[in-house]
Amino acid sequence: MTFDISRQYDRLYRYCYYHTHNRILAQDIVQEAFTRYMERYGNLDEKNAVPYLYVIARNLCIDHYRRQGTQAEKHVQEKTYEQEQTISLTESEDNTLLTRLSVQRALSRLSEDERELLLLISVNEVSVREAGMILGISRFAVYRKLRLAQKHFRTELGKEGIDGDY
Repeated sequence: MTFDISRQYDRLYRYCYYHTHNRILAQDIVQEAFTRYMERYGNLDEKNAVPYLYVIARNLCIDHYRRQGTQAEKHVQEKTYEQEQTISLTESEDNTLLTRLSVQRALSRLSEDERELLLLISVNEVSVREAGMILGISRFAVYRKLRLAQKHFRTELGKEGIDGDY
């Protein structure tokens, strides 16, 4: 397996940013995940490098929120993230903005587990086997949960007036 560090770094960063909504913290967590992985395993050619990196990063995100007192901080960061996204868009991107907000609302109505699974599989292109390793469930459970998450997401998109066929 050839390991593309920059590609995996970007994907892991996106995963951590999803959990933290803080650019600097996400960068720190990704760096720490790579450091811990290298200290333990020594090289990135391991067959299971990707899932191990995600597990380490996921645990670091969880540890961060345990230390911070979690939900209040996360809520403030989510609002800041939404404001950053709104401010950075121009008037010519009104349709894009409306679609984005609709998708964000639909995603917000999914459970945390459903959002995380969709992020791993659909956005970060993690394999089903790797997603199972990251989440600590069998690949069959991943398939089942993914189908349910996709169905739920399509339903929520429909409520927003967006065709859920993706």
